[in-house]
Amino acid sequence: MTDGLEDNPMSLSINNVSALKALSTKQATTANNIANSQTKEFKKSRTVLEEGNNGAVTAKNQPVNTPGTMINQADGSLEELSNVDLVEEITNFIPTKHAYEANLKALQSANEMEQSTLDLIG
Repeated sequence: MTDGLEDNPMSLSINNVSALKALSTKQATTANNIANSQTKEFKKSRTVLEEGNNGAVTAKNQPVNTPGTMINQADGSLEELSNVDLVEEITNFIPTKHAYEANLKALQSANEMEQSTLDLIG
């Protein structure tokens, strides 16, 4: 019977490191969206997390080309604002932050167990 983990004891560490990198990319994308929320005609991006080889996590950025809010100018022309919704972006940080913390804790626990094992052997 298997517990779902790879036979390789390093797979947990490798998967958690790849997850940390992918979640970091996702946070950076959200931060970039927030930073450019007042930039005219800025188009936000989304980061999609995908499972790669051996359970590793990869991050892929995808542009979101929905139109921004259109406002009338004094001269009668229309100007497009950013398509960033600050409420949506800020709430995207919460689950990403928790996932990052959980993966970091799992990696720290694995390192502590490895150190304890080495201490027992040595």
